[in-house]
Amino acid sequence: METPNPSCAARATLDPDQLAAVTTKAHRALVLAGAGSGKTRVLTERIAYLIEECHASPSEIVAVTFTRKAAAEMRERLLKRIGNKAYGVTMGTMHALALVQLRRFGELIGLRPENITVYSEWEESYLLREVAREVGALRGKTWKVPKKDVDAAFGAYYATGAEPDKLHSAGNLFCAFMARCRENNALTYGGLLTGFRLLLPRVMEYLGWRHVLVDEVQDLDRLQWGIIEALAWDLPASLFACGDIDQSLYSWRGACPGYLLANAHTFEVLRLERNYRSGAGIVEAANRLIGHNTARLPKTMKASRGVNAAVMIREDMDSAAVTRELDTVVPVLAQPGEVAILARKHVLLQRVAEELDALGVPYLYVGQKAALTNTEEFRRFHAFLKLLVNPFDNFAFLLIRDALGVSDDEFAIIRGRAIREDKSHLRAWLDAHPSAAGMEGSLANFFRFQGGEEPAEDACREVFYRLHLEEDAKATGPVFDFIDAYCEGRPPQESTVSAYLSWLATYDVQDEIPAADPDGPGVVTLATIHGAKGLEWPYVILAGCNEGILPSDRAIRAGDLEEERRLAYVAITRARDCLTLAVRPERSEKPGRDGEVRVYESPVSRFVAEAMGGEA
Repeated sequence: METPNPSCAARATLDPDQLAAVTTKAHRALVLAGAGSGKTRVLTERIAYLIEECHASPSEIVAVTFTRKAAAEMRERLLKRIGNKAYGVTMGTMHALALVQLRRFGELIGLRPENITVYSEWEESYLLREVAREVGALRGKTWKVPKKDVDAAFGAYYATGAEPDKLHSAGNLFCAFMARCRENNALTYGGLLTGFRLLLPRVMEYLGWRHVLVDEVQDLDRLQWGIIEALAWDLPASLFACGDIDQSLYSWRGACPGYLLANAHTFEVLRLERNYRSGAGIVEAANRLIGHNTARLPKTMKASRGVNAAVMIREDMDSAAVTRELDTVVPVLAQPGEVAILARKHVLLQRVAEELDALGVPYLYVGQKAALTNTEEFRRFHAFLKLLVNPFDNFAFLLIRDALGVSDDEFAIIRGRAIREDKSHLRAWLDAHPSAAGMEGSLANFFRFQGGEEPAEDACREVFYRLHLEEDAKATGPVFDFIDAYCEGRPPQESTVSAYLSWLATYDVQDEIPAADPDGPGVVTLATIHGAKGLEWPYVILAGCNEGILPSDRAIRAGDLEEERRLAYVAITRARDCLTLAVRPERSEKPGRDGEVRVYESPVSRFVAEAMGGEA
């Protein structure tokens, strides 16, 4: 009796469009994947097909995802599909892949690969101001170089890789900042990709990738497209790109869906138009809405589930009313874990969270932990940890100098010694305190005898103990809990200080979402539309369906509504069975700065009429 082929059995359950995408022979394929169309399954099956039918080695395949959560889901599916071969496939976000290669080959572009620090957005901003003061671009709180020029120069560099000309108003500051980063053996988050692009020509032959798969290509910026195209043309490698211009949400940080529109003709274009997620009513509302956009590659979703999902419009839904809606619908339609409240802005979610807190209703607020990373306690703790991995990081030393008891005068001496003797500030400080006593000596020994391969939890406890922070547990406890949550369930080699900081360098708000518990009721999820990208729930309440909120005032003034409409489209297509479009009161009274009460008008969003088939 012939043994059934598991690969054939798996592909037999694909629909015709999915099968065509999985088995395409095209060297450059663009899969336009509508919401809920089984894109992750197609990507997983494509990898399995390359290995099983095209005899590709797993090490020859790289899959680039938009979030770490998406990479984890794909890896899990691939493990079930092809077993341990899945571990041989390179998989992750572009920033995470860049960091791995920079730690592997960074010496080729002047880095100390094993000691690289990645600066957060806050750290970059703080260091930029320090450097700006040194070069005279910032005096007191006044920028002598227009701040908008500075932001534009850095934004262009991160989105395209183009450095500002030295004659540019921000040119000298940019050069000074980059020099300081090199001195500290550090990269900014955006600099990970510019560094990787610079590195690529030197290491292309060592990567060994022959098949490149990329998810969410509609949100790539020009620099990221440059990296992908370099891999495709220079390796050369086949390119399997998945995306949906209708779900492009990140133009504000450089995403360039126009690149896809302009270059679609260079691909074989395949379409996945069957929606397996949402009921017919939701799919039809989404189609009507997005049909008002013009900058798109045409496709029309078709509902495949035999459910005529409910789409409801609820007016006068302020935050309290949204909360009351939960009392109405949860007992009838869903468990708490099956409900999400989405909004354009955090301010709306914060008001809902306050109402839920007052009622004692538990919830998961996606992005709340991200706020913790900007607290003083978090930054101070992590500056200590970063110095264990990268003792050359003078900026991290600057952040902890008060904790070390270093006065302004002593810091000036340390900086002078470091320059004269070509050593880091940490090393200059340690050399100045060979046998100090008390807290100073305790902290000096921490740096002498701990390292990046120490367990992250142990290193955190050491900082906590040596700084005598037991009495400030309320402020520092959440930091320890954050690190503890990372380490829980991970093997020792993934729980070191170095591994933890690598994970933190590419932290994403979706990392806060726990794995679903099929046996528990769960809790209500609060998320911005951006934070909900790629996720789904049986019941979704979209709060703030008003002009000035969705679409935003800024978009209305600029006459640029297409991305706002895509935001609404993504929010609608997160719902499986039931969707409520919640409209806040159209008139409200609020006191102005002068104490006078003003009436604010906020009509129903035009997107509600567009989705429901009426006139906007």
